[in-house]
Amino acid sequence: MKEEKSEKDWVNRLISFFKALPGRRADTEKKQYSGWTQTEEAYQKEQSEWLESVRRRKEAKQQEQTDADRKGD
Repeated sequence: MKEEKSEKDWVNRLISFFKALPGRRADTEKKQYSGWTQTEEAYQKEQSEWLESVRRRKEAKQQEQTDADRKGD
C-alpha cells in the first residue's frame, strides 16, 4: 500500500513539474481552418501519391536487402 502511495506521489510531482515549466501552450481553442481549400478529390489524389511513394521506397529497401543477402552467399 505504501509503495502504491509513493508511486502516485512521484507521478503527481512529475505532473506538477511539467505544469510549472515556462513556455506557451498551443492555442487550440482559436484554430482557424476556414483557409483550408483542398477538395476531397485533391486530398485523395495526394494521399494516393504518397502511398505509392511509400510502396516504392519499401520495395527498393527490400531489394537492397535481397541484393546484400545475395552478395553474402
